[in-house]
Amino acid sequence: MLPTYQEALASALSVVTPKSTTELLPLSEVGNRILADNVVADRDFPPFNRSQMDGYAVHASEVEEGVIMQVIGQVPAGSIYKGDAGPLKSVTIATGAPLPDCFDAVVPHEKTDNGVDQVVFHCNGAAPGDCVHLQGVDAKESDVVIETHTLISPQHIGICASAGVHEVPVLSKPRVIIITSGDEVVAVDAEPQSYQIRNGNNPMISQAFRAMGCEIVAQHHLQDDPVQTGRCIAESLDGRADLVVTVGGISAGKRDFFPDAFSKSGVELAVKGAKIQPGKPVIVGKHANAVVVGLPGNPVSALSCCCIFGWPIVRALFGMTTKLPWQIAPLAQDVKPNPKRRSFRPCILADGKITLPSWQGSGDLSHTSATNGLVQLPELDGVLEQGTAVSCLAFPWV
Repeated sequence: MLPTYQEALASALSVVTPKSTTELLPLSEVGNRILADNVVADRDFPPFNRSQMDGYAVHASEVEEGVIMQVIGQVPAGSIYKGDAGPLKSVTIATGAPLPDCFDAVVPHEKTDNGVDQVVFHCNGAAPGDCVHLQGVDAKESDVVIETHTLISPQHIGICASAGVHEVPVLSKPRVIIITSGDEVVAVDAEPQSYQIRNGNNPMISQAFRAMGCEIVAQHHLQDDPVQTGRCIAESLDGRADLVVTVGGISAGKRDFFPDAFSKSGVELAVKGAKIQPGKPVIVGKHANAVVVGLPGNPVSALSCCCIFGWPIVRALFGMTTKLPWQIAPLAQDVKPNPKRRSFRPCILADGKITLPSWQGSGDLSHTSATNGLVQLPELDGVLEQGTAVSCLAFPWV
């Protein structure tokens, strides 16, 4: 009896040992990398009481409609005002400039006559802290501002720069080899015969693992030949890769040579199929040098298993939590699940609802064009009605 998805995933993860080490890279090179250590604030954020508006620094208690104040100075951004301020005195101040210690609020230009030597206020009072971004309100010195294992995006690069982190510790990328197979498959730039198809799986799965943070160190395509298959698997398991991913050639057919090649190369299988649709033949194994994942050859099966098995395995190689970001959302339509296997169907998550495009089976890659994730449908001999809450997983590259 085949294991459930959760049982199969647990078995798959049991053979994964974290492989990732840490690299120190310049700030300009860390986009889309995974942070290896917390980034902490080297000082308060903001580091001073900062004006949020162009206007006048004032004593809030003195501001009311029609009050006239003398303008005794100015504070452009990048400068400070060191003088004192007596009654009914103010200074002009620019957005981002430090509020002088002798004032406690800022009144925007729009609420005044915008005077130069003296200013008339047109507002019904002010309160201390008005239009002031207070020192340390965003973060205090030594606070964690970016947590370990964050996928570094442009805003994180800005935060690193603000904290003076110009060299960033990131996790090294798991090294992956992708191997597709099949006599019927020809190169992308070839003109196929009527009985042949172009190799969409290799570039698709390679890009999927790149999106998960991996480095693709080799890509191969094999004919249905046991000697060639055995040689390629043995060479791929020589220590160059942390993860070897095959596509196709894992079922019980007479020309499915990967399982035998794995066995002869010393791979111990932890998963030999799962009670899922698509992707029932999926296999996962452990070699002394690498984890091996065998994906089914049908493209939707390969895509689905790449996400629900490949992604948590990659996260385990990184040393990260393997829990995937499943979310709950209602179905936008009635759906008929598989009565015997849990389904993982490409779907569209939009406006808080899940839509499943029609498909013609796991060979129908075209129907995935507009999709942005997978929906998990339980085994059910019946219909899941519109509005039923189900689990959805956004693709790693979305």
